[in-house]
Amino acid sequence: MFSLRVLVSADKNMCTIIATVDSCVYHSNLWPLEYTLAGREENACYCKLICNKLDKERVIGLQVLGPNAGEITQGYAVAMKLAATKEDFDLTVGIHPTCSETFTTLSITKSSGVEVTSQGC
Repeated sequence: MFSLRVLVSADKNMCTIIATVDSCVYHSNLWPLEYTLAGREENACYCKLICNKLDKERVIGLQVLGPNAGEITQGYAVAMKLAATKEDFDLTVGIHPTCSETFTTLSITKSSGVEVTSQGC
């Protein structure tokens, strides 16, 4: 069963910021370990990191569709509250094997037009 969580900063002006800021969206499909063992579809899960390009790529939101989405978003809520940037995510060693580690290796932007494929653990 999927769960979907959308996390946006607690900033009271966030809706305005998202609508007006020059954002960069990194995204990927992912293939959770529990899906590989069960023989489930490879591209059924998805994650996205939304960054503010005007503020050193500060992470202003994330989305995840897949198992343990609630735990993943809760874990990154603290980082976002502390103004984490894309570089901070990139410098973080992902806990292996988890769906969450995909957020530490995202490199494809939506604006690039490059098609995303699943990443397995």
